[in-house]
Amino acid sequence: MKKIIVILGCAAVLLSACGKKDNQNQTDEQQQVQEQTAAETLAQTAQQNDAAMLQKAGETDVTLDDEPLPPAKYFEDEITKKINGDSQNLETVFSDLSDAQQYYFCAAFAMGAMSAAKPITASVMVTYFMGLGVAKYNIGINDKTYMAFNAGKNMFMHENLVNKILENKSCENMINDAMEYAKKQKITVEDLDKLGQVEVEKAVEYIKATE
Repeated sequence: MKKIIVILGCAAVLLSACGKKDNQNQTDEQQQVQEQTAAETLAQTAQQNDAAMLQKAGETDVTLDDEPLPPAKYFEDEITKKINGDSQNLETVFSDLSDAQQYYFCAAFAMGAMSAAKPITASVMVTYFMGLGVAKYNIGINDKTYMAFNAGKNMFMHENLVNKILENKSCENMINDAMEYAKKQKITVEDLDKLGQVEVEKAVEYIKATE
């Protein structure tokens, strides 16, 4: 867990430094507020699932911004039902996913890992991760990719599944490959954020539909 958080944390620091100049060029304040709200919704959802996992392990004082967390919402879809909390099922189901589905699964998992340590940083990274998916696979959030995204964020309901993902480094490698692709293609952080903003809005709508 620490390793992937450190890797993503370093990426966040780099993005933060690169993004300062980009932020100065944004003039539509209303759009910024909407984007931030959407990003925070995704990051908070992931952290709520983290909190539920910790509470199952015996932690009772898990809070977000010093306020009690509402009950974590676990939405089961086709993928999560197939995994059913079993690590062997996880490997089989993951291997059957398309490349784009695997990426969005891992993007959600990575955001969840970051939100456990630095929820604000995770919020900033949401559009970047979503933009990477569109840039590399030319596929955004749809019914199939959202199922994978949902499964990825819900992995934190099962400690054994989190450990398995960290052990086999499947998501670590997937995220690193996407970052390397963006670097080789010279895709800017600003461009990735723009691509990701649209996908964040789609994901939030899917989340709202399950509430």
